[in-house]
Amino acid sequence: MTRKFDFIPFIPNYEWIREQMKADLEYRLKNRLYKTSLGRPLYERINIQLITTQECPYNCPFCLERQNPMEGNQDFKKQIESLKGVLNEHPNARLTITGGEPGLYTDHVVALVDTFKQHSKNIFISVNTSGYDPAIAYIPGVNINLSINDYVKPEILLFPHSTYQTVLSDSKMNLVYIKNIMDTEECGKFSFRFMSSLKKHNYDITIWNELQKDQEIQIKTFRIGDFFVYATFDYHGKHARVTLGDMYQQINNNYQDGYSNIIIHPDGKVKTNWK
Repeated sequence: MTRKFDFIPFIPNYEWIREQMKADLEYRLKNRLYKTSLGRPLYERINIQLITTQECPYNCPFCLERQNPMEGNQDFKKQIESLKGVLNEHPNARLTITGGEPGLYTDHVVALVDTFKQHSKNIFISVNTSGYDPAIAYIPGVNINLSINDYVKPEILLFPHSTYQTVLSDSKMNLVYIKNIMDTEECGKFSFRFMSSLKKHNYDITIWNELQKDQEIQIKTFRIGDFFVYATFDYHGKHARVTLGDMYQQINNNYQDGYSNIIIHPDGKVKTNWK
């Protein structure tokens, strides 16, 4: 599935999704021929994931960054130099600043944001935070993804205009549970992510068919990529996104010399495809 849709087709099982992921990767490897120093970027707007630090005051057991160890001690100067180098070849990139907890080093986040604005077309920048430092919400031009779950419960009113972001287990990834959160939380934007792991390779597909059938839901976008599925939709005047990142699929994809994302590690090392 190589393009976005404004509807969700009926999905019979997760194997159907996996086949679409494989077909998307095959298409991109065949048609994306432009090369950079890292190989062949498979998307025009590559996502850069910059892991600022391994430090985090919280211990969420489902944290993917802890499952897939980050490399080296943090070196803020090298992170900025690496970001400049990547943006030189990817001016249309999107940047996500994450951790660990970026809010431990808000001043460095500001420096990264300034670097991104100065060395790219400033397409989109977001920060994943658990709400350690409310000041991070007031950095101009930044989209805040505020992590909220059973282990981290920041005060959402301290982060105006942020996206309520949470990870849901299979039992909670359903429309009744999602609607309840959207109806009760004082927020206009939501991000619901499947609980993923490096070993899990089968996911419940109920939510996709529920979204497709529900009369209160207005689907905006549906997309299956090389290792991800997402849908965006409106509900009662609020906007939401459901995302599945199949990490098992990504680490087992044969990317050859291609890459679908870029990772900048805490020590400034640059790698691709979540490595």
